[in-house]
Amino acid sequence: MTSAVSFRDVSRHFGSVKAVDKVNLDIAEGEFFAMLGPSGSGKTTCLRLVAGFEQPTGGTIEIFGENANGVPPWKRSVNTVFQDYALFPHMNVSENIDFGLSLRKIAAPERRKKVISALELVGLSDKAEARVSELSGGQRQRIAIARAVLKNPPLLILDEATSALDTSSERLVQDALNNLMRNRTSLIIAHRLSTIQHADEIVVMQHGEIIERGSHQALLEKKGAYRKLYDMQAFV
Repeated sequence: MTSAVSFRDVSRHFGSVKAVDKVNLDIAEGEFFAMLGPSGSGKTTCLRLVAGFEQPTGGTIEIFGENANGVPPWKRSVNTVFQDYALFPHMNVSENIDFGLSLRKIAAPERRKKVISALELVGLSDKAEARVSELSGGQRQRIAIARAVLKNPPLLILDEATSALDTSSERLVQDALNNLMRNRTSLIIAHRLSTIQHADEIVVMQHGEIIERGSHQALLEKKGAYRKLYDMQAFV
């Protein structure tokens, strides 16, 4: 199976702090890959290394078979959805979703169809003309995800997509993710376990290293760090 992302002994050190230390992993094309761990575990640094916002101090990163070391973010086949949504406040919902499509010179009628379809998938058809300021946090996150997916990036990264949401909003974002992520190569940095239960592969990080990996069910069957986090349903 072709790897969308490969880490080979990848490290990112900040002086004496080993944020990521000799990590090896592969994300297959079409895989929903999740990283889990408490604050400071190294998962966000891994995300930034894939996206190109950080460069490794050791090891090699490949994206779709090409060495990505030293390659800036805008030259990578990656689109990142951040926790702060990054929506344009002067545009309404439809315009925000349409923005990336317009840059690709797609004809207006086809763009309208895609925007309508995306809004249906994330359950926000009734918010097409709403201003960003009128949306809840969960609604903004769904719009940000829909916009990123419509750009059809080879690799989609989500930075703790539900960490700032209440439980009801989180469920709606989860439903949107399940609709939009099928057969799509994606990496999600998770804060809540419920977000990643449908992931193909989950890695648990601690102190810059991967300490467990496997599917949600396989990790639950082990009496390890993932099972402990699941029983707690929260980080401490």
